[in-house]
Amino acid sequence: MIRRIVVATVHEMGDWMKLRQLDLNLLVVLDALLRDQNVTRAAERLHLSQPATSTALARLRKTLDDPLLVKRGRNLQLTARAEALIEPVRDVLATIEQRIVAPPSFDPAHDQRAFSLVASDYTGVVLIRPLLERVNGLALNLRLELGAPSANGLRMIERDEVDLVIMPDVLAETWPLDSCSYAPVVRDRYVGAVWSKHPLAGRPLPPGALAEYPYLAFRPPTGFSIVDEDLHRAGITCRLEATAVSLVTMPFLLAGTDLITLIPERLATRLAAAADITLVEPGFSLPPLRECAYWHSRRDADPGHRWLREQILAVAL
Repeated sequence: MIRRIVVATVHEMGDWMKLRQLDLNLLVVLDALLRDQNVTRAAERLHLSQPATSTALARLRKTLDDPLLVKRGRNLQLTARAEALIEPVRDVLATIEQRIVAPPSFDPAHDQRAFSLVASDYTGVVLIRPLLERVNGLALNLRLELGAPSANGLRMIERDEVDLVIMPDVLAETWPLDSCSYAPVVRDRYVGAVWSKHPLAGRPLPPGALAEYPYLAFRPPTGFSIVDEDLHRAGITCRLEATAVSLVTMPFLLAGTDLITLIPERLATRLAAAADITLVEPGFSLPPLRECAYWHSRRDADPGHRWLREQILAVAL
């Protein structure tokens, strides 16, 4: 019995010694390595040299008794242990950041803060630009870092890797949002758009026109086009001739052609004069475009994050 107690105590001492080796700086490096799966990119994120990041990785491997990142061809891949560490490490760092390091209040006129947002170029025009106009001069030390949307947007929120992801609500319908909070921020509708000298300019857009005239389709990097899905459900056939990955560039592709496209009205209205296009009213019904801002629920009480959400909601919808 005495021997078992001694052995248990030795194990506990070993765990305690390992915990002492795993300081907060190493956890920050581990978090960056788990996110980027690349030593160079992790070093850039942390503003460290690559040798320093490699040294930290070696210490982590020794302390955790796991390689963490292993070569797969030219790339590095997370081990099973590393995959299992992603959320616990993020939880620990987020708790320290938000409950210990973060100040209990936020003063936009004096406090320094960087917010990371993931949003499309369309959202940038109809929401982020008005947001920047609203906070211009009010938050001198505020920095907004806007990233491009991806299929992993909600995964990034679930892991608390970014402050906000703004995306169509239909893309989140099948995603478990237990750890997320959200608020509607954009409501729009799709309208037809053609060159100002197009035969259909100034006339309603009949359903058959999309099969009669060449159609310009939106093909986002995520691979899912909401409007194409809506057209398919409505039984409307399109004569596909061209695709674009950016909603903002689509109006500028129409001039001098017989192309027809469908784009959100708020964007089309802003760009019509510059792109030399005319908006045409669809002669068929499509569901509205709705976008929500999503964030991790642990940020609900963060004063700075709450202030940013208030500014977004002030210019939303």
